[in-house]
Amino acid sequence: MARISDIMGSGYTLIACAIRKDLHQQKYGSQADHPYNFAMEMCLERLVPLLEAKGETSSHLFAESRGAREDRDLRAAFDRLMLRGNQYIPERRLQALNLDLKFRRKDSNVVGMELADLAAYPIARYAIDQNAANRAFDVIKPRFYRGAGRIYGLKLFP
Repeated sequence: MARISDIMGSGYTLIACAIRKDLHQQKYGSQADHPYNFAMEMCLERLVPLLEAKGETSSHLFAESRGAREDRDLRAAFDRLMLRGNQYIPERRLQALNLDLKFRRKDSNVVGMELADLAAYPIARYAIDQNAANRAFDVIKPRFYRGAGRIYGLKLFP
């Protein structure tokens, strides 16, 4: 456990989104965005300023493959966002970064995806109850992207 905490506590910047699906559905009903696609969009809204600040001009994004139809739907949502932007990130900023979305199967052992898996459960627990003891979240919390003194790397919705 100490070794995993050491690994999770240093060497990367974390951007994550947790959508409380039940509240999202209650609030938006039939107008609710697909949670997986929506989470990707909200993470990109946070990734763009980070990449710009670092002077990056291209980046590969990896998504865990969930099946042909699901991958196709996420690819279409990504392509639409890259083409049109959204109210927070105009298409010119997205296109300037030359972002590329790649899909990998769970068993491909991509290091970044393994880190994301390790971070996902503590983030989900935090999203459900921010006041509950959550030592794993405490380890990863300093890794969230910060800008102008605020944590921009974690989006809880709604």
